[in-house]
Amino acid sequence: MAKDLLEVKNLKTYFHTEEGIVKAIDDISFKIKEKETVAIVGESGCGKSMTAMSIMSLVPKPIGKIEGGEIVFKGENMLAMSKNKIRDIRGNQIALIFQEPMTSLNPVFTIGYQIEEVLILHKKIGKKEAKEEAIKLLSMVKVPRAEEIINCYPYELSGGMRQRVVIAMAIACKPKLLIADEPTTALDVTIQAQILDIMRELKEKINTSILLITHDLGVVAEMADYVVVMYSGKIVEKAPVMELYENPRHPYTIGLLKSKPVINKLQNELYSIKGQVPNPLAMPEGCYFNPRCNMAKDICKKKKPSLKEVGEGHYVSCWLYEEGK
Repeated sequence: MAKDLLEVKNLKTYFHTEEGIVKAIDDISFKIKEKETVAIVGESGCGKSMTAMSIMSLVPKPIGKIEGGEIVFKGENMLAMSKNKIRDIRGNQIALIFQEPMTSLNPVFTIGYQIEEVLILHKKIGKKEAKEEAIKLLSMVKVPRAEEIINCYPYELSGGMRQRVVIAMAIACKPKLLIADEPTTALDVTIQAQILDIMRELKEKINTSILLITHDLGVVAEMADYVVVMYSGKIVEKAPVMELYENPRHPYTIGLLKSKPVINKLQNELYSIKGQVPNPLAMPEGCYFNPRCNMAKDICKKKKPSLKEVGEGHYVSCWLYEEGK
């Protein structure tokens, strides 16, 4: 049985603003096993990317702060580590593919320089060896003419090519955990498919686990082993991927799945969840989803539900599944 690689326990990440406290991550817990792909899904603003930033210790300071919980990587709590040890892990054992490749690459340095920098810093190798390794990495992510591309600047490449470069940088040190934050959002459909194929192949080649952050439920079905559904900084449901698709329990998860178009099915109107994501500075009482939920009961408006196991590995936070309620 695969061991736990990463365990997030009761994580709380808050932002202290002039208007009040924003609970971007509000007491979430999940695990990622070795060689497993876990997907975090939900609408914009639900806390997906902030979860990744918290794991990487990249929460914007001083307004942002991890207020509580643990992030246990390979048996050690990262929140108790020194800055130097975190720096050794970040980019080496845990790597992040950012959402927008153009903003995550430095426009004034060549592609080769930026990949080589990672290798020289973490692998402690010379410049010549780093260049040879950088060319191999670009070839691995299917960049054509890697020997020429290595001398290009980011603006000379297309979005798909830049994304390949970002992936090459992320896998340079063969990380144990690869965090992919919306890795295909800005790409067209054919390039999206190629990027996902590359990620699948790399997972097998370098034996890495993947934390996939996305709003695309098609990508989740294709890539993930386990799914975590977030809403307004909280986990509302988590389950193995096939169990979640075949037997969604939370009204929010059901709404997300219904809002995806179905091939060969005539639809007069695409389903959408009514209402808006609540203002993080004025969250509703009780369950945060209750103002948008067509199954809400009186207790939903007064008290927050806890995360309960409703099947093997399937957890849901909803009063519909609380005994005696």
